[in-house]
Amino acid sequence: LGNGNEELLNNTALKAIAEKYHKTVPQVILRWHLQEGFVVIPKSVTPSRIEENFNVFDFELSEDEMNTVRSLDTGKRLFFDPKDPEWEEKMLNVV
Repeated sequence: LGNGNEELLNNTALKAIAEKYHKTVPQVILRWHLQEGFVVIPKSVTPSRIEENFNVFDFELSEDEMNTVRSLDTGKRLFFDPKDPEWEEKMLNVV
C-alpha cells in the first residue's frame, strides 16, 4: 500500500474506483493485487484497518479498472527498494 504514500492514497483514478464500490483506496489496491494473483500481506495494528483489509472479497474490479491500476506503475517503489545501494547500506548499518 505504499507505506501510506499520500500521492497513491489520493490518486484520482483509485478514488473513483473506490467510490464506485463504496470501498477505500487501500481496499481497491488490495483487491487489485489479489486479482493479479499476488500474495498480499497487509500490516496494521489498528482494528478498523485490519477489518477493512479483510473486506475485499465482496467486489471484483473490471478489466478496465485492472488496466487503470496497472497504468499507474512508474517502475519505482514507493517505500524502499532492496536494489538501491543507499537503502542496502543504511540497513546494513542499523544497530
